[in-house]
This record gives sequence, structure tokens and C-alpha cells, in this order.
Amino acid sequence: MSDLERLESIFKSLHEGNSLKDFYLSDPIWFPKRFRKRNDIETAAFIAAMFAVGPRYAIIRSLEKIFAALGESPYEAVADLDQSGMLRKMDGHVQFAYKNITGKDVIQILHAIRQLISSHGTIQHALKLNARPDEDSTYHMLSGVLDEMKRGRVPASLGEELTPRARALLASPAQGSACKRMNMFLRWMTRSDEIDLGLYDWLGTEKLVIPLDVNVSRAARQLKLTRRKTDNWKTAVEITQRLKDLDPSDPVKYDVPLFLYGIELRKKRRAT
Repeated sequence: MSDLERLESIFKSLHEGNSLKDFYLSDPIWFPKRFRKRNDIETAAFIAAMFAVGPRYAIIRSLEKIFAALGESPYEAVADLDQSGMLRKMDGHVQFAYKNITGKDVIQILHAIRQLISSHGTIQHALKLNARPDEDSTYHMLSGVLDEMKRGRVPASLGEELTPRARALLASPAQGSACKRMNMFLRWMTRSDEIDLGLYDWLGTEKLVIPLDVNVSRAARQLKLTRRKTDNWKTAVEITQRLKDLDPSDPVKYDVPLFLYGIELRKKRRAT
């Protein structure tokens, strides 16, 4: 069995069981699924993906606090952001990640999203403004939007400039970042199945790039989907191109199977 055939086998076995159907219950995508209005779903998905850093249990716990503070309409809460009120609600917040994310970092990112919405109306319109007709459209969209967020004005009440942690959260493909969290957001919004939301019918699943995290990276190297040694944008694109040998129209449908296989590999290594 070839490496690609092995991945296809993993994909089919997950679809035959409940692994994919139940996956979202312990995944950040559970948060946008709480809402019904399109703008709320999009804004919630963007926020949930933006703060999907660190262990999954810590991500879920942190997002619970953030969304409790945002209330019934994330879109309206961000568009009319009450900075001082949100700072009070997020007081003492520390999300355990590779570098702890504090309440101030969260409010700075929410403020950057507010500026994006103020300028473009929705996140979708900001992405479309940076889209290109070529196969690198995702690179241009994410680089354009994330770089615009980094250039935005930070009010004096939030420190006048982005913290290093907030700036790191906005790292773009133009900086070489694999941009895992934003590629995950685009996957959620573009694909349509038992997990993904399927609200971006204008992008095309063939334009998506694999959300590359440590588990997907581990699985991809085990299956020889990349020869690159570091995880960056070029590595994510190389893995995606290999996945197109299985499905050129929807290569990122293998994201969750790769993620779960990577976790399985990690557990096996720890047991030996």
C-alpha cells in the first residue's frame, strides 16, 4: 500500500465510524456552530480560529470565557467594541499556550477585528479585496488581511502598539508563517460537510491550504507527503499539492484525518 493509499484508507475508516461526526464537539469549530446569523458565524469562526493556540482543552476553556464576554452576537459586540468593559470581563485571563495569551492580548486582537469590520463591513469582504485569480489566492488573502490588522491603530487605552503576543497571533504567509489557524478558518468557511460550515461558496475548495500544526506535520512526514524539515508556508503548500494527487478539487478534506492520525502516532511513540 502506497503512502497516499494509506491516507485514503484512514480517511474512509474515519467516515465509516463516528470520529469525524463527533470531532467538532471537542474542537473550536463548536463555537461558531452556536450561532445562526451569517455575520455572527463568520465573526465567531474568525475569533475561535485566531485563539486556537495551545492544548485543545486550554483552547476550549479560553474560548468559553471570550464568548461569554461577547454575548449573543459576536459581530455586534466586536463592531461596537466596548474596550473598557471587555477589559474588565477578561481581567485575569491567561490562556495557556506556548506563550501565554492575556486579556489585553485578546482585546487588542478584537480591536483589530473591529477595525477590519469598520473598513470592510465583514471579514469576507476584506478577504475578497485581497483575492487573486491564481492558485496563490489564499496566500494573498491571508497576507493582506493579517498585515492590515497589524498596521491598524492601537488606542492609548490598549497600549498604543500591539504586544509581541498579539503581533505573533497575526503572523502572515508573507512572513513565512504556515498560518495554521487562518487556514483552518478558511477550511471551516469554505468546505461543507458534517464538520465544516460551507458559507464561502465563492472561494473554491481547491484554493485551500492545509492547516499545518504539529500533529498534521507528524502525520504528513510519516506518510512522506513532504520532504521539508521545518513547518512554514512552503511546507503547508507542498503537503497540499501532494494531497491533490488524491483529490485535486478538495485536498484539505484530509486535514482532520491527518490530525487524528498524528495524535495516534504521538500516543504510540509515548507508549514505546
